[in-house]
Amino acid sequence: MKNFILGCFLFCLASQAIAEIAVITNVQNNQVPLTRLQVQDIFMGRMRAFPNGQFATTYDQTTLRDDFYQQLTQRPIAQINAYWARLMFSGQTSPPIKLTDDQSVIKAIQENIGAIGYINKKNASHQAIRILFILK
Repeated sequence: MKNFILGCFLFCLASQAIAEIAVITNVQNNQVPLTRLQVQDIFMGRMRAFPNGQFATTYDQTTLRDDFYQQLTQRPIAQINAYWARLMFSGQTSPPIKLTDDQSVIKAIQENIGAIGYINKKNASHQAIRILFILK
């Protein structure tokens, strides 16, 4: 019983530590909010454009990447890496461009109307971005 209570406590702490992640695009992109499946399809390379037809350039953020894909796909990052390795080897598509932090993702989003990336939700109040989806 003691171990069960300790496990529940640690689980609660761990779930609190995972940040909410905002999937964002350029403010000029007229795309309406996306569904989880649409976000998953774009970031897994199954869709190369937004539902509105705008070509999508995807950006990964190295500090949130593991949490993002775990929350989005319910799969460990090792499976995501293997998936992308297989796609790259076959020449089908390229993985998202990797950036280092929220600020570099925001900057890339501002410079490209078709860009899509993700940042910590607490940093998503910037004027020149549009939130498309929130991962909780």
